[in-house]
Amino acid sequence: MFSLAIQRRSWQAHAAAPSAFRRLASVTKPSNNALVQGQLQQKRHQSNSSRGNVGVFTPKAAALFVATGVGLFFYFRYEKAQLLARREEERASKQYGRPQIGGPFNLALPDGQSFTEKNLLGKWSLVYFGFTNCPDICPEELDKVTLVLNAIEEEHGKIFQPVFISVDPARDTPSRVGKYLQDFHQSYIGLVGSYEATKAVCKSYRVYFSTPPNADPAGDYLVDHSIFVYLMDPSGKFVEAFGQAVPKEDIIAKVREVITEWEDETGKKNTLLLCVKNVPIHAASDWSRRGCMDIPNWGDSALPNQTFSSSLPATTNTTRTSVLGLSMDAIFLPLADAVGASVDQIKLISCLLIAYPLGSVFVRIPSSQPALRHLFSITVALFFFFPVLKLYQGFFQLLVSILGTYFIAAYDKSYRMPWIVFAHVIRAVYGLSYETMEITGPQMVLTMKLTTFAWNVWDGRRKAADLDKWQTEKRVVEYPSILEFLGYAFYFPGILVGPYLDFQEYHTLVNETVFDDDKVKEKVKGSRKLPSGRKRVAYGKMVMGLIYLGIYVVLGGQNNYSTALTPWFMEHNLFVRIFLFQMYGFLERSKYYAIWTLTEGASIITGLGFTGFSASGQSTWNGAANVKVLEIEIPSNFKVLLDSWNMKTNVWLRECVYKRVTPQGKKPGFASSMITFFTSAFWHGIASGYYMTFLMGGFITTVARLARSNIRPLLLPVPGKEQSDLKELYDIAGTALSTLILNYAASPFMILSAVDSFTVWSRLGFYGHIVIFGGLFFFYAGGTRYFKKLQAQAGIVPASKKPASSNGTAPSSGVTTPADKKVFTVPPHFDEVIPPKK
Repeated sequence: MFSLAIQRRSWQAHAAAPSAFRRLASVTKPSNNALVQGQLQQKRHQSNSSRGNVGVFTPKAAALFVATGVGLFFYFRYEKAQLLARREEERASKQYGRPQIGGPFNLALPDGQSFTEKNLLGKWSLVYFGFTNCPDICPEELDKVTLVLNAIEEEHGKIFQPVFISVDPARDTPSRVGKYLQDFHQSYIGLVGSYEATKAVCKSYRVYFSTPPNADPAGDYLVDHSIFVYLMDPSGKFVEAFGQAVPKEDIIAKVREVITEWEDETGKKNTLLLCVKNVPIHAASDWSRRGCMDIPNWGDSALPNQTFSSSLPATTNTTRTSVLGLSMDAIFLPLADAVGASVDQIKLISCLLIAYPLGSVFVRIPSSQPALRHLFSITVALFFFFPVLKLYQGFFQLLVSILGTYFIAAYDKSYRMPWIVFAHVIRAVYGLSYETMEITGPQMVLTMKLTTFAWNVWDGRRKAADLDKWQTEKRVVEYPSILEFLGYAFYFPGILVGPYLDFQEYHTLVNETVFDDDKVKEKVKGSRKLPSGRKRVAYGKMVMGLIYLGIYVVLGGQNNYSTALTPWFMEHNLFVRIFLFQMYGFLERSKYYAIWTLTEGASIITGLGFTGFSASGQSTWNGAANVKVLEIEIPSNFKVLLDSWNMKTNVWLRECVYKRVTPQGKKPGFASSMITFFTSAFWHGIASGYYMTFLMGGFITTVARLARSNIRPLLLPVPGKEQSDLKELYDIAGTALSTLILNYAASPFMILSAVDSFTVWSRLGFYGHIVIFGGLFFFYAGGTRYFKKLQAQAGIVPASKKPASSNGTAPSSGVTTPADKKVFTVPPHFDEVIPPKK
C-alpha cells in the first residue's frame, strides 16, 4: 500500500486533486442498447490494452512533466537568488525601516515583580504568546524554541532569553506560568498581566487571541491565538517572525545569519542582559549563571542612553525588514489590525475574493484547450499555498496524497483499490478553526475528492447493470492524464474550503460539455457556451458572504458559545441565557456561512453549479451550494435543517461510504449507518466535542422522526381543504424547537472540550436533554401506541403500508439510499435498534 508519513501531532487526511496532460477523450455512459454496450466494451478493452503497453505516462506526458519540473527548478533558483540579492541590498543600504511589531508593555514575572520591554534590552529574545492550558500547539512550539536555544547556545553561549507571554490572564497566574515553564528550557521568562495589559502587548505584537475580558478563572475553555515566535534583537527591535510551519532547522539557520550580521556591525554578538537585581526568573536558574548584570532596577523610568551607547549599533532604526514566513504579511497586517481579525483570516478571505476575477480569466481560456485550463488552476493554487499562505510543507503533503491516489487507482485493478486509497488519505484533524489557517481544510476537501475519484474509477471497471444512477453518471471509463488529475485536485476556487466536486463535474466544467444541452444553446449569445446570469448569481453570493463575514468580525468575537463560560453570562436568569445562546449560535455559524458562500460564488464564476433555468427563464446555479442558510436558521423541522448543512459532505458519505459498505443487493441497515457515522466523526476530527454533538444528533433525529410519523399525520388537512390552525401551530413549534435544539446540540462542536460543553449545558438548565429525552420517554412509554390508535380511528394508512407506485422501469441492482436517510453526520435512528411498541 502506498503510505503517507504522518506529520506533527496527529494524522492528516489528504484529499485528492486531478489534472491531466491531455483531456479525456470520452466518458461514455452505459446504454441499454446491446450494440452500443459491445462497442463500449471493445473500446475499453483496446484502451486498457494500449494503456498497459505504455503505462499512465505517454511519451508526450512524460516530456511535459520533465519540462515542467526543470522549469520550476530554475524558477525557484532564480527566486532564491533574487531574494538573497534583495536581502544583501537591504543590509548594505539600511534604507528600510522595520515593521511596527513590539512596543511598550508592563507585565509580571513569576514572583510578581514587573517586567517591561526595557528588560529585553541587551540580549536576543525569542518571544512566544500562548497559555498553560493549551493541549498541544503551545508545548510543541515551546519545545521547538528549546531545541533552537540549545543549538545556538552550543555555538554562541547564553546570548538568548526566551520569553513566554500568556494570552489567558483569567487562569494563568504568575506562579502557574513559572511552574509550567519548568518543563521547557531553563531560561524561559514567564510573563502575565491583566486583560488590558495582555490586550495591549498582543496588539503591539500583532497577535490575535480570543479570550473574553470576563472569562471564568475556573473555566476549562480553549483560546484561539496567533502562532508565531518573534525574534527580537539586543536593542529590543523586531527582526523576524517564525510561523508554526517553519521547522527548527530554518529558525536556527536564520538566527545564525542575523547574529553574524549583528556581530559584523557592532563587533559583539550581543550586549549584556539588563535585568532586575536579584529577581529569579526561573526556579532552576540563577542570574550569575545567566550572565546578568547586577545593576539597579530602573523600573518604568527612561533608561540612561549612555548605559547602552557603546553597545548598540548606530543604525538600529533603519535595519532590514524581511520576515521569514511573513513576506506578504505586510499587505495583510494593517487590515487585520484595523478589523480585529487574525492575519490568517484575512489571508483566507483574500484568497476567496481573488478567485472571483481569476474565475473570469479561467472561463476566457478556450474550452478547446483544456490543458491550459488545468495549468491555470494549478498555478493559482500554487499562488495561494506558497507566497500567500506559506503552507510549503502542507502543500507537499497534499501532493503526496494526490500522486499516491493517482497511481494506486491506475495500477491496482482489484476491488480493494478504493479502500486502499481511502486508507491512504484519511486523517484526524488538528483542533484548529478558521482563525488559524492550516492545511487541515484543504485536506478535508481533498479527502472527499480523492476517495470519490477512486470509487468512480472502480465503477468504470464494473458492469453497468451493477450500478445505480449516480454511479452510472459519475463513473470514469477512460483514465485521465496526470495534468488533468492535478487540475481537478487543485481546482482553485475550492482548494481551500470547498466546494467538493467529483471528477466528472470537473471534466464537464473544463470542456464545457455541461452546456451542450439544446435548451442552453437557445439562450446563449454568440459562440460562448456559458448561459447569462452567472455573474449575477456569483457576485450576489460574494455580497452575502461579505455580509456574513462582517457580522462575524463585528459581533462574533465577544459573542459566541464560549461566552456562556464567563461569570457575566451567569448574571442573567435562565430564560435570558437561553435567548442569548440562540444569538451566539447564529454568530458562530456566520463564519462558515461566509467562507462557504464566498467560495460557492467563486466556483459559479468558473461555470460550476449550473442547474438549468427557472420558470422565468433565468439561469440557476445551485449545484455548488454547501449550505442553505434560511433553512438552517428558520427550519421547518430538524430533518430539513440537517439536510441543509454541509450538503456536499453528506453526498460524499452517502455515495462513498454508506452504499459501499452495504453488500450488493442488500438493503442498508443499522451496521451501514454506524460505519458511516464513525467515518464522518473521524473525518471531522478527534475532539470530544465533535462526538458529543454527533451522538446527541442521533437522539434528536429519533425524536423528530417519531413526532413526524405519530403526530403530524393527524394534523394534515384533508385533500381540498385548508390547513388547520393546529397544523400551523405544529409547524411554528417545530421551527422554534429545531432552532433551540440546534444551538444546544451544536455548542460542543464549537467548544470542543467535553468538560466545557457540560458546563455550558448545565448553565442552560439542560433544556435540550429535557426536551429530547423527555420526548423519547413519552413515545416509548406508550405515546407511539396512543397516536397509532388515533391514526387507525381516523382511517390514516401508515406510509409503510401504502402500495408502491411503479414507473415502468426495472429496479436497479445497485444499492439505493432510503428516502429518509440523507444525513450521515449523526448516528442511525435509535428507534431502528429498539423500536417503540405500536
